[in-house]
Amino acid sequence: MTYDHIAFHYTNDFPDDLAQENAVHHIGFYFAWAVSQGLHNPEWAQATPDFAKLQKGELSGPEFVVAHMGGELSENDFNELGNRFTRFYYEDEEEGYGLFIEDYFNALGLESEDDFYRTEDTPENQAKLSRVFQIGFDTWLSRLK
Repeated sequence: MTYDHIAFHYTNDFPDDLAQENAVHHIGFYFAWAVSQGLHNPEWAQATPDFAKLQKGELSGPEFVVAHMGGELSENDFNELGNRFTRFYYEDEEEGYGLFIEDYFNALGLESEDDFYRTEDTPENQAKLSRVFQIGFDTWLSRLK
């Protein structure tokens, strides 16, 4: 199952003046947070030396997703708990991005799809999003008990 893919974004209303890699920023921010919480597939640790760089913050999530994941976020990228949360967080009957996209827009103060694609790959944006992803995860976990 694919949760998100770069091609889902740059084929529609993607701004002409941006590099296609901008369409993966949100995916990378989410995956980097998931890795920081141990929600990733453990096979990633052996798949590439860059995984250790991602864990240390020496390589950004968007950079990693472009270089090693083909711009895709799928069930193969997570462990069982990571998949359960990601399915919940992305679930939406209409668009498929659920609470994830709502939290993303709110955390960064975005107002439009254009703003969404213009979000820069910075440690500051990663930190803002990691906080909100963590709140979403903690809230979800508390409801399981």
